Amino acid sequence: MSAGTYRDKFHFDTTEHEMMQNRALIARILGTGCMLAGIFLFLFSQNLPQVYYYSDGIRGRISSIFSSKNSQRKKENPVLRFQRNPDRDDPALTRTGRFLFFTAEKETTAIAVARRAISHTMFYTVEQLGSAIKKANGFQDSRILAGTTLLIPGALPPYVKLPHNTALPAIPKTIGIYYTGHVIGKESTPGLIEKYRAAGVNTIVFDAKDITGIVNYRSKVPLVVQHNLHEKAPIGNIDFLIRFLKERGIYTIARIAVFHDHLLYKKVPEYAIRTADGKPWNSDSNELWCDPTNRHVQNYAIALAEELADKGVDEIQFDYIRFPTKGGLSRAVLAHHDGRKAPEEVIEHFLRRAYEVLSAKNVRLSVDLFGIVAWGKEIDVRKTGQRIERLAKFCDAISPMLYPSHFNDDFDGYKNPGDNPYYFIFEGTKKFKALANGTIIRPWLQAFRWRVSSYNEKYIVEQIRASDDAGGYGYLFWNASNNYETVFAALVSMNSRENAHKKHGAKTQTDTTDKKTDTPNERK
Repeated sequence: MSAGTYRDKFHFDTTEHEMMQNRALIARILGTGCMLAGIFLFLFSQNLPQVYYYSDGIRGRISSIFSSKNSQRKKENPVLRFQRNPDRDDPALTRTGRFLFFTAEKETTAIAVARRAISHTMFYTVEQLGSAIKKANGFQDSRILAGTTLLIPGALPPYVKLPHNTALPAIPKTIGIYYTGHVIGKESTPGLIEKYRAAGVNTIVFDAKDITGIVNYRSKVPLVVQHNLHEKAPIGNIDFLIRFLKERGIYTIARIAVFHDHLLYKKVPEYAIRTADGKPWNSDSNELWCDPTNRHVQNYAIALAEELADKGVDEIQFDYIRFPTKGGLSRAVLAHHDGRKAPEEVIEHFLRRAYEVLSAKNVRLSVDLFGIVAWGKEIDVRKTGQRIERLAKFCDAISPMLYPSHFNDDFDGYKNPGDNPYYFIFEGTKKFKALANGTIIRPWLQAFRWRVSSYNEKYIVEQIRASDDAGGYGYLFWNASNNYETVFAALVSMNSRENAHKKHGAKTQTDTTDKKTDTPNERK
């Protein structure tokens, strides 16, 4: 073998040997990598909750750093907003990514914790969340010791849809029902609302504050917090309620009883109507009234309305926006903070102020007025302060309370007005429209049997027909116990007749077309 050939063979053998070594090394590296990857995946799967925890913790810290810049982000994006950090509302609450924690400063209960945390969760009632807290944290009883840190289940995501209106909402041709705070706050009520919605109900009116004076949700209005006026609030999570309604296209109205307020009267006596000797006026009556001329009382109603507007309701409805009608005011000494005015001027001035504030927040304003003022008797107008043509300028809708049973016997020649629903709804709606200068008239209809000989589906249908015939823009149903089964049956019956009429009309149209087609064929 020549030297050249030997060198070539040796070089070939050496190169092949190195390649084999390299392949073996690569195989070992790959094998080791696969083994390490397998170990990593095993450990990862065994510790997945901790991985999520630390991941969310990092994201939570990043979110906290940038949350101060969200005012600009909210303006740029009308659909989403950053979920506020809970610790800004309550230092005992801490958000860490998708997790929400509560650390008890002192001994407390699961229900008390739920009440403080619920607005940051997807739970509707405090009772639901209280049970979930106990279950998630392995507690048998409700007692929570000081220093205990709890996981709050069902936390809201960091981003949620904006609840408030970016423009004035359109008022629908209303088919609405009313709920007390107690009933709307029940776990079962959303399901009932779905049922009524299927029958055509497109509007819900709920009590934010009725004449009891209890604020039915956890409010941050200073006067409410100072005097604990929401202590017995039955609506556990008002933010959930408003989201629930608006996500279903339901026009949402928050009702506020303005000057007739028992709790404010008792808690802040200086806001009550007083007599010359400083004592509460008409204190032996079951009607406890705050002073309509007292600017602090007016500001309180407006502050509640503003808060609800920011939460996303479509409309604020003021009820008891008047002076008391029981008991003469001759002994009363009113505050007259805005100067001495006649009752109708006081009510108009207050409504103007509220209307300007709420319009700027893209929220509608409506008022409930006594039905009888439409008949134009000056004694009724002067006593209540409700002059339709003046108030109509500063609201988007008027809902006259035209319940037939509330008119006196022999009124307008009708021995029992409660048994003549068409007349009183029709005449009342027509009279209000004539005085309201184009403002929407949306009457309250009677959904209860008081002073009615035969309360049934027909009674409901007669009122609806009267409102429609008189030009009312929809209607609202009132039942103090919130039982709307008769209303539901009437709406279902009306819908069935309407659908049958449409179907019959379509069939008739088809038959006519066929006959027109057949006739020429016969001639042929």
